[in-house]
Amino acid sequence: MTYHDTSRLLQGFTKNRMLIENALDRMPPHDEEADHCLNKLFADAADYMIRAGNPVGRRVIIVITGVTRNFDCIDGPSGKSAAQAIYESGSVVCGIIPKEIGQGVENGVMVWATRMGRLGGAPYLDIETLANETGGELLADKPENLSTTFQTLIDHLRSRYNLAFVSTNKKRDGTTRRLKVDVQPSLSDTEGKLVVKAKRSYVAPRT
Repeated sequence: MTYHDTSRLLQGFTKNRMLIENALDRMPPHDEEADHCLNKLFADAADYMIRAGNPVGRRVIIVITGVTRNFDCIDGPSGKSAAQAIYESGSVVCGIIPKEIGQGVENGVMVWATRMGRLGGAPYLDIETLANETGGELLADKPENLSTTFQTLIDHLRSRYNLAFVSTNKKRDGTTRRLKVDVQPSLSDTEGKLVVKAKRSYVAPRT
């Protein structure tokens, strides 16, 4: 998918690498005048993941962008509802951030602006928050190194474990419930400091 003021699906899920390569060749050039409508992007991505994803497979959304936080575009769904849609889709959100001076300045301005806007209640969406809540991660590097960065991210995703449990709360009410995964202190003592990247919540199924 590509995005700016709107999002567009260039190629659906496929194992055909030629189709993927052709889709990448159709990527539009960067538009300096366009916005970064993250609320639209994640709402559309969540919708596609639910409709087209393997219901028993891992779902991962990888965003390649220089802007990681932005106010909601007014002609789209709220960032809050877009984030909720991501949680309900069961997707893990990851980001690859090109470290480029111009993009860094733009992103820094948006981070500062949304912090100020938060004081006035202005709605916005933050990719880092989505990554933290879904157990994903953000990786940043120079543009010429992004192929290696992408491979590193894929290696991290492939080395993950699946954990399952049965909740004692039997209500099928569609509520968001918190999760916490800890490492036993004895393991940290022998292996050194360990960081757990896991989902911080899940959405209960609806009746």
